[in-house]
Amino acid sequence: PVDPATLPARLGQIGFNEYHAPPVDSLPPSVEPLAAPEYLAGRAAELRARVADRTPPDSATLFIRPTAGGPYRGYGMRPGGAYEYAASVPAEAIREGPYEFVITLFRGASRVTFPTGLEQLPTDWDYYGRGAWKFDVVGTQTPLRLFAPAADAARMAFTRIGDAGRRGLFRLTWSPVTGQPVFHFELPVDTSGWGPADYTASLVIKDRIAARQETIAGADHLRLRLRALGPGQVLHVTLMEDDGTSWTAALSVGSTWSEQALPLSGFTPGRGVLLPEGFPGEWNYWVGPAAGRGRSGDRPRIDRVDRLQLSLRREEGVAITAGRYGVEVEWITLGSGR
Repeated sequence: PVDPATLPARLGQIGFNEYHAPPVDSLPPSVEPLAAPEYLAGRAAELRARVADRTPPDSATLFIRPTAGGPYRGYGMRPGGAYEYAASVPAEAIREGPYEFVITLFRGASRVTFPTGLEQLPTDWDYYGRGAWKFDVVGTQTPLRLFAPAADAARMAFTRIGDAGRRGLFRLTWSPVTGQPVFHFELPVDTSGWGPADYTASLVIKDRIAARQETIAGADHLRLRLRALGPGQVLHVTLMEDDGTSWTAALSVGSTWSEQALPLSGFTPGRGVLLPEGFPGEWNYWVGPAAGRGRSGDRPRIDRVDRLQLSLRREEGVAITAGRYGVEVEWITLGSGR
């Protein structure tokens, strides 16, 4: 330490004894889950998380249990660099079904369990935390849910309408048949009849695709449950790969609820949409196949699919009025017919 008596009385116009160090500016510890949405049954699962604090905790433990109930089981987490921690769960510890998990940080005699922030262990007899993160354990033939409106609608990016319409035009409602949430999506039209030539909703699905590992190669169709707002309307469904190459199928949809299958063999090279959209105007809106892609003999590379896009487009000779052209989608899955 420095003897204050040896320091000058002033530094320029500031007296040395006038300086006061600011209070420590820090936040409480936080934990961000980095687990995959799904893991394959019969295989060990690695769950990761990002732990942010002023100094690393003494240790961290992952606790998991089936969502339907049962006690939590703990697995020690190891540091993985850059604030990340990981825990390996053996294959025999997780069967098919939904699971939930929490993470406890230990420092000295203290322990804090996230996401609730309770100073308890989830194995304590009086633990009352209700919050937990989720993941599913699935079989290789379980259809992959690409779109579930309640969870995914708020994560979508939409075509911007002019320079002011930056928020997506959609709403969630309920299916009168199943009572499940549905995504109401219509082609925007103003009172004069004007509307964009293309209106697209885009959802990043690469984490879901990656979670299925090599088993995703066996997928051969998309299945959708939906209805149109009027008879004979068209929904354009696009799968965009990570290099921008896009595969599109035009689906004619009736006004009654139905399940429809789209074979992947029926998807053809098309144009995807770069969303979120550049500003201003519509520059760089469309994206075509990458160099060397989209030629005869090329096929969708499902393991490289990055985004699912749903598009409504104006049809030649079809008059469109507000609220009358669009679809309601209950779910979209990717699966195998074998």
